[in-house]
Amino acid sequence: MQFRSGPAAQSAARQTRDDAPDWDPATPRTALVGRDVELDAIQALMDGARLGHGGALVVRGEPGIGKSAIVDAVIPRAEGFTVLRTLGVEAEHTWSYAGLQMLLHPLLDHIDRLPAAQADALRTALGMGDGTGGAHSLQVGLALLNLLVDASAKQPVYVVIDDAHWLDRDSTNALLFAARRLSTESITMVLVVRDGFAPDFPAPGIPELTLGPLDLPASQAIIDMRADQIPFTGRDWILRMAEGNPLALLELPAADNDESLLGADTSNSRYSTTSRIKQAFTERIIALPESTRTIMLLAAAEETGETAVIAEAAQFLGASLTDLEPAEVDDLLRYHRGRIEFVHPLIRSTAYHSAPRARRIEAHRALSEAFGDDDIRAARHLAAATTGFDEKAAAALESIASYEAERGGCVAEMAALERAASFTPDPCRRGRRLVEAAQCAYAAGMTGKAIELAEAAERLTDDHVLLARAALIRATILSWAGHSKGFDVWMESAEHYAATGHENTGYPLLRGVWNAWETGDFAKVKYASGLASKYGGSNNAWVRRLARAAAGLNRQPDDTAGEAVDALRSLYDYYQPLHEDFQAFDQVLAARWRFLAGDVPAAYQAAAEQVRACRERGALSPLVQALLVQAQTQFHYGRYADAQASASSAIELAHEQNDRRALMQGRIWVLLPIAAIRGEERRCRELVAAAIEDAPEDSVIPADTALGLLELGLGRYEAAFDRLLRIAEGVTPMEVLTQVPTLVEAAFRSGRLAEVKEAFDWFADWADATGRSYWEALVERCRALMATEAEAGTHFARAVELHRADDIDPFERARTELVYGEWLRRVRRINEARAHLREATEVFERLGAVPWTQRAQGELRAAGDSTAIESKPDLAELLTPQELQVVRLAADGLTNRQIGEQLFVSPRTVGYHLYNAYPKLGVSSRTELAKLDL
Repeated sequence: MQFRSGPAAQSAARQTRDDAPDWDPATPRTALVGRDVELDAIQALMDGARLGHGGALVVRGEPGIGKSAIVDAVIPRAEGFTVLRTLGVEAEHTWSYAGLQMLLHPLLDHIDRLPAAQADALRTALGMGDGTGGAHSLQVGLALLNLLVDASAKQPVYVVIDDAHWLDRDSTNALLFAARRLSTESITMVLVVRDGFAPDFPAPGIPELTLGPLDLPASQAIIDMRADQIPFTGRDWILRMAEGNPLALLELPAADNDESLLGADTSNSRYSTTSRIKQAFTERIIALPESTRTIMLLAAAEETGETAVIAEAAQFLGASLTDLEPAEVDDLLRYHRGRIEFVHPLIRSTAYHSAPRARRIEAHRALSEAFGDDDIRAARHLAAATTGFDEKAAAALESIASYEAERGGCVAEMAALERAASFTPDPCRRGRRLVEAAQCAYAAGMTGKAIELAEAAERLTDDHVLLARAALIRATILSWAGHSKGFDVWMESAEHYAATGHENTGYPLLRGVWNAWETGDFAKVKYASGLASKYGGSNNAWVRRLARAAAGLNRQPDDTAGEAVDALRSLYDYYQPLHEDFQAFDQVLAARWRFLAGDVPAAYQAAAEQVRACRERGALSPLVQALLVQAQTQFHYGRYADAQASASSAIELAHEQNDRRALMQGRIWVLLPIAAIRGEERRCRELVAAAIEDAPEDSVIPADTALGLLELGLGRYEAAFDRLLRIAEGVTPMEVLTQVPTLVEAAFRSGRLAEVKEAFDWFADWADATGRSYWEALVERCRALMATEAEAGTHFARAVELHRADDIDPFERARTELVYGEWLRRVRRINEARAHLREATEVFERLGAVPWTQRAQGELRAAGDSTAIESKPDLAELLTPQELQVVRLAADGLTNRQIGEQLFVSPRTVGYHLYNAYPKLGVSSRTELAKLDL
């Protein structure tokens, strides 16, 4: 089945919705009472937007509590605002970008003003493109943000999202992305969400306002408005039953206090009030003529309210539009701007669910016939009318999935495929559709759903290739979440591929090795390597090489650290990802391999390339991991401000994805070592506590390496030694590999050098294999500390020489200068000592390494030099992480618009950060900025 796509189809599908907003400001409304505090909260948000300090708010509450009434009441106060509004529609809950299309209809003429990538992504998402572009979620979110910013250039914008819980997932993601980035914009966004009888609507990072019940005076004031309909003796009953719910106060009297309501549950549950309201609506609907109930059912089943289609479907069921009159008279629905509208969403729900199931099926079948085979909605109604296995309905839904895939709607594609699978008679074909749905869920970041679908597929088929694909999806999700059971699932995938003689056994085995390596289970590493030898094939060479690297970098028998480096290097170009969906993650993994092989420059280059590529593609999850690798390499370059900026970006994006493992990694791998070097003990405790809180259950928090460095800097040498030696002799010694020189110094200062000889030999073997003078310099420094007094000088001098030949980490070079200066002072070569100590002091001071600066200054004074050292300030440290990222890109010549594309913010936000950064840096233009040494 082929469906219409592109602008014409979108117009046909929503012709009545696009003509004008569904809300008529001129429609009289009951006066709003008892909500002054809530109104003031939204008003304050709008007042901020007038001043360029916008924001978002989620307004929550039970049905009928007055959520929409409050945001409506603000509109008359929004003088000078452009008001944009959309509505979540239950029937379109699985239509990709349906909510966004309705919201942005007034702004579609402005799409051409967007950067090309954003414009293409948005057109594809809205069904306005040719289907050749991709609707990457990040690009769509950024396009939405920039369209709103563009609209706010003339006057502030008030965005209202009513019934946001019924928005499709793709629209929700785009709106939440924009909502978190409004602090420097003239935009207010309010998302109205129903609690109870509706899907959950998590909105992390956005303030919330929960509406509670009205107090007694306000409730009495609402009843007074209906005094002519309510017997005086019934007021107390209504007040008790309504429990402060405004809709209940208005609607329960219409049920005339009948026996069914008098017997209703009077608990304080929020659901009991909603049930009473629905019961009141049910009684009113049941009292209507059957033909009226029929056309109400059709209108409830086709929520777009398209009158012509509903009228045609009604004819199939013996009804017509004239039968609506009794419902209109009873104020249950209305004909408004070319659409049939229900007065309240609960009336729609009641009209649909109060009908017998057989009658609902008839309604969907009639609607499907009314739309015709070339309209996407016909297939949706056909599916709703299907009660068992039906390949025709399944095929129609699979065609819908293809249609959604063209628009980049992973969630809608997943939903269509899952529904198609439920109608598919053939178990193997059903399994295939479920696997494809799982792949869509994985691409959409819905990891729990992806695992559920993959497991369902596995129960249906014995096709080994399908089973292998399903296991790949589950294993990928489990591994990136840090679960040790991911290994077993990787092995399952490999076994299924092996059963068919498939060449791809190497990929899951390799990923299994990496998973076991990360969790410190080297017996599993060895097991996977054994399977690689058993299965054979060229791809399985990857597995054996990575297994050697895992063993050698973790002091396992039979493999050395030097061999580990050689094994990692052999994987750089040889290894190829199995599937394009995994490619971005795997390329980030390859960047990490370069880091583990000690090639910091190559790791930085690879990570930076992946950061750029992931931003362009809108690949959010791999972007987080790429930013973390980039941050680690920036740390080793001594660019602490940049490292903090990269890690902060990763943490911010991880929050948006609820990627708890990445939250932990950003803090432990990057922020904690910087705080440790600077002697910020309280900050270290806070970071460790936050990492523990954020990490997935049963995670190992590798904090002792950085905390050992903190202890050494603060002069607590025994504590530093104990922390670091415990790691070096533990299950995953790789965590301390690059800090073995710190362990050696702690051993030197605590008189325990004999205990670290094996750890030093392991590090020296690795450093030699890296081929980097930087690591060899640290080896020479360790040899100097372990040598006799007479031999130490040669090693110290060699270490300084190597540092200057490959000056990657200024902090480590300064440490070498410090210990060399200490030795020179001890052997009374005072003048030479002063030169090295002054060099160390200057670098420590520039890096903000306070305890190390104090130690170097103390040594200088002991050497007879008390002259103040004026270290050149690190300008980058004057800026916030966001300002630094903006300033660096501006200095490279990028425009505000281009910077916004890179950092997922609006050009106005870029300008805001530049405005704040210029005075800190003492410049007033981009030309001056480019001349600074940042």
